[in-house]
Amino acid sequence: MHGRNFSVRTDESKLEEIDGIAKAQNRSRNFVVNEAIDRYLTAERDWQARVMAGLAAAEADNFATDAEVTAVFKRLEGSSK
Repeated sequence: MHGRNFSVRTDESKLEEIDGIAKAQNRSRNFVVNEAIDRYLTAERDWQARVMAGLAAAEADNFATDAEVTAVFKRLEGSSK
């Protein structure tokens, strides 16, 4: 992989955990950290897309009805038992 170097300061315990994961997967620390960054960036892009979709729905006055909200709460109440 070609890329640029940068430094990150982290707790010793996190570094030990990263090294443990790398060893278990027979991978380098660099590989594990890049995988973590990729997952984080994917999750952030997904979150931002969901926020933007929600804002667009709100701008379009597209809100859940009272019946839809009640149905969700009833479903959630049933799943917690």
